[in-house]
Amino acid sequence: MEKLKLKALELGARELLSREQLRNVLGGVDGSGGTGGSGGSGDDCLGDKVQACKDKNEGNSCCFTYSGRRYDGLCRAYAPNYVKHCSDLN
Repeated sequence: MEKLKLKALELGARELLSREQLRNVLGGVDGSGGTGGSGGSGDDCLGDKVQACKDKNEGNSCCFTYSGRRYDGLCRAYAPNYVKHCSDLN
């Protein structure tokens, strides 16, 4: 695997991150309404994706929480095990 070479750009950054800090950077949304989470507290949602669809049909709307963030989705069953769970995939 080839190492990725990065160069410092003049983007107004206040500081450069160390290698260790960069390892902890996660991609995704900031909770402002982008794809994935809605940024809500998730108090009305179950933490477990499978439990969120327990009494629902495939295609019904559902929600779950993960790491304190709420995710809205649809009940789906995918291969290989076809267990119905709440999926936030489009």
